Order: sequence, then structure tokens, then C-alpha cells
Amino acid sequence: MTATTPPAVHVITGATGFVGGAFALELLQETPDHLVCLVRGDDDAAATRRLHDALGHAAEMYDVPGLLPAILERTRAVAGDITDDALPACADRFRAADGTAPGTFWHVAASLKYEDRHADEINLMNVTGTHNVLELAKALGEPVFNHVSTAYVAGRRTGLMHEEFPGDTESANNVYEATKTIGEQKVAASGLPWRVLRPSIVIGHSATGAATSFTGMYGFVSSALRFRRAVEKEFGNLLQHRQVPIIADPDIECDLVPVDLVARSAVAIGRTGALGTVYHLNNGGSPTVGEVIEEVFALTGLRKPRFVSNRGLLTAIDLKLDEGIQFYASYMINGKRFDQTNTESVCGAGAQRFDLDRAEVSRFVRWYLDRIESDGRSSAPARASFAFKGTRRVAATAG
Repeated sequence: MTATTPPAVHVITGATGFVGGAFALELLQETPDHLVCLVRGDDDAAATRRLHDALGHAAEMYDVPGLLPAILERTRAVAGDITDDALPACADRFRAADGTAPGTFWHVAASLKYEDRHADEINLMNVTGTHNVLELAKALGEPVFNHVSTAYVAGRRTGLMHEEFPGDTESANNVYEATKTIGEQKVAASGLPWRVLRPSIVIGHSATGAATSFTGMYGFVSSALRFRRAVEKEFGNLLQHRQVPIIADPDIECDLVPVDLVARSAVAIGRTGALGTVYHLNNGGSPTVGEVIEEVFALTGLRKPRFVSNRGLLTAIDLKLDEGIQFYASYMINGKRFDQTNTESVCGAGAQRFDLDRAEVSRFVRWYLDRIESDGRSSAPARASFAFKGTRRVAATAG
């Protein structure tokens, strides 16, 4: 009689979110393993209901309804918060019913805010939270710790970014990038067996175009749409007669990567990839910044933009858009490419590639705009609102 190996147990933070949810679905699809997820809730039962709702929604969005039984049978939640210093004391609740400790820990939860005014919250989530989950992992017997960071810890540096640690926070464009760099350093110094996974700008599912959260590219789309609507409300058809200037280098890469591509490579790396290693989960088939911005402008009712190099060429009206997209500014001017040597050593050459031409960019943006319309929203969610008080005098000369 052949002995069978019992299913492994994974712990995941952020499983109710966009990237973490995709990781959970990929693990359910590719392994027989069980998932224990840290989820906010009044108790474990409430947290588990929230987890099942989130993963069920993701399965529907990504057209994998066959995973619904696995979600119900092989996932459960422990109610908790990564910002809670007492989290390590809850370690026993993450063990399997027979007492088996998890063999792999996936830390995906993070704050994606970036403004200095949110610095305390961002640090609490991305630095203190990472410390707390590292301590939880130690209390669980030191499972392999797969830490999800961002390729943009590269900050203001340009050129080819290798799969290695940046070493400091001096090149960071904002507090978000700085805290993700510190988080990586904490992982490397933890004494745990670790891997660092660095996605680039994550967008919807490659097949369905669907997403379950709307940051990154979707926030830029929202800003363009809200800008157009605000200008029309204040100045009528002004934007039908002029190109809006935008500070960007149209020829550099805009590294957009579908969420399922990220999840597929992450799970492959998490099963067989070398420890103590950084892996870029970006897209080898990315479009250019110019292609993305031009498609977004066209689909949100704006004329083709005029690419400029400094704020001195912007009118008071243009500066409103510039202020509204500040989070994205560094991605539009600091050209960089991400080495995939380590990722390809596990996943194979070309595995981390999805060719995004203009038609594909349009497909993802159209899905999002259709979602906004079907939700009946009068305006799209965005990081900034647009008010033009005191700018009416520039309308006549804003050509």
C-alpha cells in the first residue's frame, strides 16, 4: 500500500484583495492544498464568510466557476489584522485541525496609498504589518516566507533593473515605495527562508479583462475621465478644440501585467523557486507609455495628448490634471526595464510575457469603463477630484 502525502497548508494575507485573491485561486487550481487566510472580521466565522465571498467573486470574474467547491472546502479565515502586534500569539489558530503547521506563508496585504499625509498609515501597514507577520511566521515554525513587494522599489533609477535588493530608500519616489523597500529588508534580515516577488503594474485577467480592485492603471483612467467631466461642467466643449499636454516620455515601457500571469508565475516560484532570491513578475510584452495614455484619452473622450517635458508648458487647467495624476507621474518619465533571469529560470523563457498592443490595452480599459457604467456611477473612483475655481480666465487662451 502506497502512503499518500497529506495536503500542505498555506497562510495568506491579503486574500480578499486583487492580487492575493488571484494567488489563492491559483493555489487551489494547481495544488490539493489548504489555505488559511488572515482576514479582518469580528470572528473567524465572519472572516471566513468574507473570504468566501471575495474568492467566489474573483472566480466569477475570471471565469473559473469550477473552483467554487474548492473555495468552500479548502479555504478558511482567521479573523485578525496585520497591524496587530499581538498577531503572533494567534499562531495556533492557523494550524490544521490535526495540528499541522503551515509550510508556506504568502504575505500579500499592503497599503497602496502613497501621499505623505497618509505616511503613518502606510508605515503601519507596510512596515509594522510586515514585522508582525514575520513574527507570526516564526511562531508557526518558520515556514517559507513568500513576500510580495513591487518592481517599483527601483524608484527613480532608470535602465535595466536586476532581480536584487536596492539597498536603501533614497531613490524612492514616494512613501509607498520607501516602505516596500523597508519591508523587503525586514524579510531578508528575518532569519526565515524567504523569496521576494515583485509584480509591476497589475491589471485585470488576461482572458476576461476583469479586475476586482481598481488601482494602478484604473486610477489613471478614472482621473482622465473625471478631469474631462469637470472641464466640461465648467468650460463646456473646450477640450474638443485642444490637445491636453501631459508630462510623459511616450517611448518608454509601461509595464502592465495581467493578474493571472502574476499569480501563475508566483505559485510556480513558490513551489520550486530558489530561496533567498528576488523574482520580477512583470510583463515582457508591455506597451509604451504613449500607447497607453493615447488609448486612455481616446476612450475617456479626450483628444490625443501632447507630450511635454515640464510643468512650465501647462496652463492652470492642465495643472489640475497633472496634480490629479501625481501618483502615476514617476511611471511615465523614469524609463526602466525589469530583468527576468530568476523568474525565467523557474517558469521558462517567455512565460512571463503577455503581448499588450493598443487593441489589448483598449480591451482592458473598455472593460473598466463598461463596469463603471453598469454600476450606475455618475463618476469613476479616482485619487483626486478636480475643482477649477479661479481658472476660468485661462480658458480663452488655453489653446
